[in-house]
Amino acid sequence: MEIIDRRIFSDLRALAGEKAILVLHGARQTGKSTTLHWWLHEEEVRGRQPLYFDLEDPAMLSVCESGVDAFIRYLEGKGYALRNLSVALDEIQYLTDPSRFLKLLYDHHGEELRISVSGSSSFGIKSKFRESLVGRTIPFELYGLDFGEYCRFIGKQLDFSVEWPEQLNVEIAPIFRHFAETGAYPGLARTSDNAVKAKRIRQIIQTYIQADVRELGRVRYPDRFESLVRLLADQAASLVQVSELASSLRMARETVEEYLYLLEQTYIIRRLRPFTGNARSELTKMPKIYFEDNGILAMSRAFEFMPLDGTLFENAVFTELRKRFGADRLHFWRTTEGQEVDFIIDRGMVAVEAKLRPRPSDCKGLRKFKERYHAGRLILCGMECPASLPEGVEFQYPWHLADSIES
Repeated sequence: MEIIDRRIFSDLRALAGEKAILVLHGARQTGKSTTLHWWLHEEEVRGRQPLYFDLEDPAMLSVCESGVDAFIRYLEGKGYALRNLSVALDEIQYLTDPSRFLKLLYDHHGEELRISVSGSSSFGIKSKFRESLVGRTIPFELYGLDFGEYCRFIGKQLDFSVEWPEQLNVEIAPIFRHFAETGAYPGLARTSDNAVKAKRIRQIIQTYIQADVRELGRVRYPDRFESLVRLLADQAASLVQVSELASSLRMARETVEEYLYLLEQTYIIRRLRPFTGNARSELTKMPKIYFEDNGILAMSRAFEFMPLDGTLFENAVFTELRKRFGADRLHFWRTTEGQEVDFIIDRGMVAVEAKLRPRPSDCKGLRKFKERYHAGRLILCGMECPASLPEGVEFQYPWHLADSIES
């Protein structure tokens, strides 16, 4: 199996000496199984014997469902020495009671056995994991590819942290455009046929609706749930009012809230909360909606890929920032007078305005935010650099944005 380096690998390497259970969760098809195989290879290099269990396989699931004692007997019967073994359990949410199984396995054999697991959604894991595992696990979220990873997947080794000559930016622009139009699934990065890629993403959506949502979420109105996803896609990168969604779908507000929570926990959408420094003059309740993957957004909007527009571009910038800095450190800013900035990153109070074809006039919100909060940096992000910029505002291409903020 060819495994291409991903950003999460360096974080996982730092855990080599930890005895806690490594827990990977994220959307379907984002590379959790591949990451587990990479982890097992790393464990093998460290002198441990690797063992992979796919719990989507009924036979493997049955072994684990039989209980920890039966599981250990199975391992010993296969000739494995626990003191030298690293076992990975993929799709752990298929276990009836994974919390109890992992607690007993860790408490009785954690000193000798190394354990890693994955699950296809934090909803699936959280709904079955209990407080008994507190202190026994180290959780990691795995997203789709960021643009730097995407480039490595298609064979381009580039350093985005350094300043580039403009010609290289010109060469990279169509690659980022394609990335922003079609999404970040690792298994589809090398698929050149857009029709095939679109079909695969539609299949992912259908599997998600049938498996994650109906089985884990117990959705009472699946048709309206799908209609909600389409409504959200039409309003991506915009403020969303739950009451308006409920009215449009003829559902109770509480049901819409429940479905939004489920969509977040299964990595379809993310509600971006506002930055609120002045509660009197700023909107403090309504979130903005973004999709975790641009391919899913495109398929939910029009059932096909479309040329890059402002919504897809802003959503792509969101996903790049979210993957690097996390949702909790990312906000937007909007006042009751209509002044706004697309993204505020807590780290150094960085303000970012994302515009597909930016103009100097797009910097008004940035400058107003600077006046009010003394922001550390003001960044205008777009696919082309304006001829001039207001004083104090810098321009960044989206492929350099996250590295620029992190440097």
